[in-house]
Amino acid sequence: MREEDLILLECLEDVYHTFEKALKKAHQVRSIHVQKFEQLLVEIRSERRIFEDISIPARLVVEQLLESQFKVGQVAIEAERLKQSFASVAYVKVEEFGIISTKIGELEVSWRDGNYSYYLYPDKVELRATDEKSSIKLFFSISFNRQTLERFPEILISPNVVYIHPQLEKWIRKV
Repeated sequence: MREEDLILLECLEDVYHTFEKALKKAHQVRSIHVQKFEQLLVEIRSERRIFEDISIPARLVVEQLLESQFKVGQVAIEAERLKQSFASVAYVKVEEFGIISTKIGELEVSWRDGNYSYYLYPDKVELRATDEKSSIKLFFSISFNRQTLERFPEILISPNVVYIHPQLEKWIRKV
């Protein structure tokens, strides 16, 4: 884990423990806000799991989805017989056991990180189940950029990355 990841994880731990303590106080009050606080605590746990529970290629995908969400990019999905044309990312979360869920437009898609292989292209990612029976394709309106990829050099040796487009590999290697 990189130093910047450790700093972010430490910050999330601080926020989590402070929020957990505050939530104990809030449970004395009957208010809809208590449920909202509980939801925020779940979201903080999801953020921690990005650093702790998923592989490097999954993290790259999650960060690209988050970038699309916060920079007003759009993502299209093809999953089995389901298709969602380019739409906004409503949310991205990492649940227990490395299950990644995202809602794009009206379509929600989930996959378990350990059960998929990753194929990385400049503007898309293909996730294929290890049994090759299903796949998910994510198309990004905001392509991967050099700065993002340089933060993940471990992706070149990740066992669940099957293919990396030559341009992306060049950026990762800083050639």
